[in-house]
Amino acid sequence: KKKQQQQMQIRLYRQKELLKKDILKKRVVLEKDLQIEIQKELALELAARANQEKTKQEDVKVTLVPNTTNTSKRRSGGSSVTTKKSLSPIPAPSATSSSTPNPGQRTTGRTRKSTTKKVSEGPPGSSKKKTEKLYCICRTPYDDTKFYVGCDLCNNWFHGDCVGITEEDSKKLNEFICGECKHARDTQELYCLCKQPYDESQFYICCDKCQDWFHGRCVGILQSEAEFIDEYICPNCTKSNAANFANMKSLTMPEFENLKKLMKQITTHKNAWPFMEPVDPQEAPDYYKVIKDPMDLVKVEERIDTKWYTTLSQFIADMTKIFDNCRYYNPKESPFYKCAESLEAFFVQKIKFFRDNLVDKGQ
Repeated sequence: KKKQQQQMQIRLYRQKELLKKDILKKRVVLEKDLQIEIQKELALELAARANQEKTKQEDVKVTLVPNTTNTSKRRSGGSSVTTKKSLSPIPAPSATSSSTPNPGQRTTGRTRKSTTKKVSEGPPGSSKKKTEKLYCICRTPYDDTKFYVGCDLCNNWFHGDCVGITEEDSKKLNEFICGECKHARDTQELYCLCKQPYDESQFYICCDKCQDWFHGRCVGILQSEAEFIDEYICPNCTKSNAANFANMKSLTMPEFENLKKLMKQITTHKNAWPFMEPVDPQEAPDYYKVIKDPMDLVKVEERIDTKWYTTLSQFIADMTKIFDNCRYYNPKESPFYKCAESLEAFFVQKIKFFRDNLVDKGQ
């Protein structure tokens, strides 16, 4: 009965989202039609005003035609000047305020932070450690006297001077993408342990030692975790640190049992209901065109039961797919997006505890 209620809830929410999309599409079409009508009316009004001004000028010219018998008097008496009024076009209303959400685009809602801002408290990890973290293309430690901007893709921080952005310019920017991320997005260079081209739908993390880029899901790091990592060292550079050891070690039978317990906690979470089973193509017809690598909690449970996972990072990768797919397809204000954010935060807490246990047992 509980499962039926969850399925009914899912159908209702998805139907609601489809209706919202239809309404937004119709609204955009209406606004475009209205904009065209306004532009036509404006063009007619401007033409009429121009004709009126032209007629006035012609009338003035007629009154100023010099009389052959009195030319000198008219010239010395000063001239009457008629100035044409400046008709500045009235801007038509923009339809961008309510555009249709495009599921094929990654919302930076997901993003879901200000991409360019002055750092008052410093970028993440600005606190002093034994090894100071280096920032920007100039690879220098954090300096609280300088202005920084944060890349919207890699979360690295850059001096405004080094990337040619002033503090004033940053206020006008919707997003900032650093040179390395632009290069990654525009070329087919291969990245990560899996040696795949850049994919804008996935989260990447940069190794502070070798400067290579890795899918968070391939190295067992979630995006929400990365924001709190002061210095990240990839498995290629060292496998001995706590996170890499826990993520990359082979799973044992007791650890599979613990994964089952963890999944029980996840599936009973109040915001797990949208991810309990595969998305129904009848409820979201374009879902499988947009999402190329779908994942759900039922499939994750099956893989745990069949011992499909060999490392913890593979399990984390599948869980990450669930959250990333949801955020990539759904608008930020949708209940599905909010459920993904909430469940991911819960998962991050649990997986940290799980990793710590693996490290303690391995020591």
